[in-house]
Amino acid sequence: MEENVRGTFAELLFIKRLGFFKTFLHVVSQYDISVRVLLPYTRQLLRMLMRISDMTAYGISYHTISPKGEPVLASGVVYVPRKKKPKGVIEVSPLTRSKIDCATRDIMAAEIFPGMMGYVTIIPDLIGCGVSDHLPIAYLQHDNVAEVSVDMRKAAAQFLKQEMDYQLPNTTLLFGYSLGGSGVWALARYYQQHPELDVHVLHIFAGGGAYYPEVALRAFHASRYSDYAILPNIVFSMNYYDQLNLNFQNIFKAQLLKNYTQWCKGNIPIPELTQMLGTKIDKYLNFEFFNDQNPEYMRLMKVVTEKTIPEDWVPKAKVHLFHARHDTYVPIACFWELYKWLKRCKASVSYKLLDHDHVPAAVPFELDFISFLIRH
Repeated sequence: MEENVRGTFAELLFIKRLGFFKTFLHVVSQYDISVRVLLPYTRQLLRMLMRISDMTAYGISYHTISPKGEPVLASGVVYVPRKKKPKGVIEVSPLTRSKIDCATRDIMAAEIFPGMMGYVTIIPDLIGCGVSDHLPIAYLQHDNVAEVSVDMRKAAAQFLKQEMDYQLPNTTLLFGYSLGGSGVWALARYYQQHPELDVHVLHIFAGGGAYYPEVALRAFHASRYSDYAILPNIVFSMNYYDQLNLNFQNIFKAQLLKNYTQWCKGNIPIPELTQMLGTKIDKYLNFEFFNDQNPEYMRLMKVVTEKTIPEDWVPKAKVHLFHARHDTYVPIACFWELYKWLKRCKASVSYKLLDHDHVPAAVPFELDFISFLIRH
């Protein structure tokens, strides 16, 4: 695909108005967020209620590339305050668990709450979701996540200018949790290494991300336990996009081996897949494969290591890191590796370790970001 085609707006997919209370109730019910988790943050929620703005969600499609470098039509959602002049822009790297809960399918996603403080919010679908859902979900393809996100911003800017005569500012706030945590970290690096884009990142809020996929994979290998059965999807995705030609007869077993062609493309929400497979990884993965003497495994690990977001830059933006102390989804070792490197290179960084598991920790992470927006 020619560079001048990438990032161009293709089609308006839908327009939907979103009110705060309906969206809030939807998220609380879908993510099983208990009153006990929300109660300590009553003050932040009340402050938020005083400043909320209803939004209009615009689903759009645009031109970009897949992790293979092939032209592809992708999609995402641009959220715009309905009655207020936007204060700025928030770019979100999505927390995508399956094809059915990406931005264009689940427009009332948890990540839009900060934008209800009066910000334009841009959330792309990962490749493999939305209009590109004929492809497997591109898990942990960090270089591609950055490129797709940049192209989404370009398309959103074009759409907003021609439809609303609104000029997207050249400053931005980046926000992402879990898969979105590492995705937004890759995006921050991309913007800084491409000054010709003229996008200046002011703050980076990243939580619960697998910034070092090799560290995460080895931690799961050691524990043989995971509350979030995403590993089969990641291996399947890397096999497809990095053309590893893995023999899944040597990797998967039991029901997973019989059904991986249907289960591992991202069609099934990961919590549902976890219920089907269980939490003991060696019940569905063959641990004889995960051996440093196995050439096929080493080929996989080489690619996994290449998915680490390179430490070849020093962030100019302020970095706000969050992780759950008791995270059973993304090993906390990924957070410590990133934090130690940021301290070594003297970046401006703060962090919070949250006394929760992975999913409940998303609540204080998001409320901290909202509190930041209220103060600034």
